[in-house]
Amino acid sequence: MDWYIFAGELAHMQCSPAGPLMDIELVSGELEEIHLPHFLCLGGCEASVCDAVRVLHGRDSGVCVEVCELMQHHARLLQPSLSPLGVLYYVTSLLFPVRVHAKVLVYQCSASPLEFRSYLLPEDAHLKEKVERDEEKLGGNWKARSHPPSPLQIHDLYSLDTDCASDIYPEQLMLRYSRDTPNFFQVTLPDPAPASFHMQLFSSASSRGQPDSREQPVWRAGFQTATQDRETRSRDLPESHPQQPSRPPVQVGRQMAAAFVDERRPKLISRVTGVMPIADQLLSQHVIGQETYANIQAAATSQGKMRTLYEGLHSAGDQGKLAFYRILQAQQPLLVEDLWTA
Repeated sequence: MDWYIFAGELAHMQCSPAGPLMDIELVSGELEEIHLPHFLCLGGCEASVCDAVRVLHGRDSGVCVEVCELMQHHARLLQPSLSPLGVLYYVTSLLFPVRVHAKVLVYQCSASPLEFRSYLLPEDAHLKEKVERDEEKLGGNWKARSHPPSPLQIHDLYSLDTDCASDIYPEQLMLRYSRDTPNFFQVTLPDPAPASFHMQLFSSASSRGQPDSREQPVWRAGFQTATQDRETRSRDLPESHPQQPSRPPVQVGRQMAAAFVDERRPKLISRVTGVMPIADQLLSQHVIGQETYANIQAAATSQGKMRTLYEGLHSAGDQGKLAFYRILQAQQPLLVEDLWTA
């Protein structure tokens, strides 16, 4: 759920979300305890962080908060009453910056000129899904979804840079939990664009008074331009098809299958039906694990199941995407053919 439904209460309590707000339904049995995810980094943290964290219960009559047992990635609550639940922390009780686990989402939004949107947000599944839904509407092409290797400070300023000529706006972004679509960096590369380049994220806090600290980015990722991608796919095609075919080729290599799965992600999410038989095959081939399979099964819609399936494919890499492509071609050949000709 969106935290904005309790925005007034959070402001009054001077609290900030520390994880997703979840509306949980008990189908059967009795609920003894629940573990709610949070994105706080507890490694080497002050004891007051634990003291500042609570679980919020949302009710029609208002909200209440409850003390919880704070674990590394979850807050443990015993015998909770079922209402919208979420982990939060009291901002005013903390006298030092809060460190959180974060994600960087990069989408290509234009080919000419070559432009990207790079999102910086706390590691929250609801925020990530919101970005994905917005990008699907905008026609964005997902390029990277990765974690900075170290935790980042919430409400600190961060700047983005590339190792090639580029125009980046804005100059800085604040890492924050936003009830709206998180802010993003707009990155524009010159035309013609280089065959490959890197994006790097820097923290303004770490560079204060330390001029050389910008040499150590808090996140870095490499990218290939559309031109380079097309050249790679062309080398992967059979010799009789020097250009991308209008019909599915008889043999598809790993790189070509991965490009098909990545580039047609919005269409596959919206059009693939019968997701569970595909998931069954992926599980039997050890492309996805039991936990991912259970998450796919738990999703309420085909679109939700496909988004979760893509999470598993991202971890499986190009070989996993090749397995997914072959299963999809065997089970839904007309859809695959239609997407090749689209």
